[in-house]
Amino acid sequence: MNLAPQPQALGISEHLRVLIIDDHQLVAEGLRASLRQQNLHLDMEIALNCTAAAEILSKDQNFDLILLDLSLPDSKGLRFLRKLSELRVLIPVAILSGSEDPEDVDLALASGACGYISKSSSGSNIYQDISAILEGKMVLPDFYPRYRRRRPVDLQVDIQAITPRQMEVLQLLAQGLPNKKICTKLQLTEDTVKTHLKSLFMHLNVHNRTECVRVAEKWNLID
Repeated sequence: MNLAPQPQALGISEHLRVLIIDDHQLVAEGLRASLRQQNLHLDMEIALNCTAAAEILSKDQNFDLILLDLSLPDSKGLRFLRKLSELRVLIPVAILSGSEDPEDVDLALASGACGYISKSSSGSNIYQDISAILEGKMVLPDFYPRYRRRRPVDLQVDIQAITPRQMEVLQLLAQGLPNKKICTKLQLTEDTVKTHLKSLFMHLNVHNRTECVRVAEKWNLID
C-alpha cells in the first residue's frame, strides 16, 4: 500500500457502509467476512453486476465507499465508474481488482477512482486502504511504479464530455460502418454524423477514425 496525500479528508466513522460490486459472490462474501473481523460495525452490501448496483443506488446512496471490480458481466467497471459520475453519485469509488497492470491503474485514476486496491491484499490491509481513502488519501498498489505517479494521465482526453448520441456513433464507427450507414442506423443527416465525429475526435484527442476507435478501446468505451 502506498499513500499520497489528498487535499480534503472525508473522515471515517466506526459504523461503515460499503457497496462492493463484484461478480464473484464467494470472493465478495469472503471479503465481507474478513473486513468484519476488522470492524464489527461494518455493513457491506454486495451487487454482482452493474445493473444490480444501479438499482441499489437508485434507492439508497447512503454508502461511505463503493468498491468496484474492473471486469463485470454486464459492463466494464470503468464505464460504470464514469456513469456514476454522470449521474452525480457523490460516493467515493475505489477499484478492487486482481489486475496488476499499471495501465489499468492509470485508467482507473483518470476515470475518477479515488484509489486502486489489489485483491491479493489481506483483509487487514484492504481495511487499512479503505480507512486511508476515507481520510482523503489516494491509495495505490505496491506494484504501481513510482515514476508513473507524477505522470499526467491522458489529460487531453475528455471522456465526460462525450454525449449519449456520440457514444452511439462511436459504437457504429467501431463496427466499421461508413457515415452513410451510420446515418441510416441512427436516422441522422450526414452533416450531423460528421459533426458528432468531429466532436469525438476532439474529446479523444485524435485525428482520424482509426485512432478514434483505438483510443476508445483503450478507455473501454466500446461494447
